[in-house]
Amino acid sequence: MSAADLAILKWMYAGAWAPAWVQAVVVVTFLGSGWMMFPLAVGFAVRDWRAPSAAVTLLLTATAAVVASAKALGGRARPCHALAWAHALPLDFPTDPSFPSGHAAGSFAFATFVFAMNRRAGAPLLVLASLVALSRVALGVHYPSDVLAGAALGAALGTASAKVYQRRRDAAWLTAGT
Repeated sequence: MSAADLAILKWMYAGAWAPAWVQAVVVVTFLGSGWMMFPLAVGFAVRDWRAPSAAVTLLLTATAAVVASAKALGGRARPCHALAWAHALPLDFPTDPSFPSGHAAGSFAFATFVFAMNRRAGAPLLVLASLVALSRVALGVHYPSDVLAGAALGAALGTASAKVYQRRRDAAWLTAGT
């Protein structure tokens, strides 16, 4: 952990915030959780959305696997477990390692995939992914470098997945038209 990591964490930490603000941050952080994948089920019910829904489901599953592997290798303690002053929030703190942030990785993987497909729909999702990442620092469950690494990992996987999806979609379209 760098001095900058710790300074930013102290500046952003929500321990002294009003309970209503802390609850708002908890809601934002929930939007980046794995439970938010369930709305993708609607995509499987709509014929034109099946292929992109399957691609996003595969992307998010792969992202979770990469994050879990990185966490197992790194084993970095979360701020809420390593720093005495980072315990004031009324939360059930995660017990797995801190680096990289899975919330940031998944949020950015999804947002960059959508952004690559449709910039108008993806731009607000990139803003939301940024808020999810910041919420993890504010809650004291990640260092800023955890969310930066998660965001970079997710953005890279989302961008790569979108390119593969677009190539396959275009190839299928070309072969269907011949």
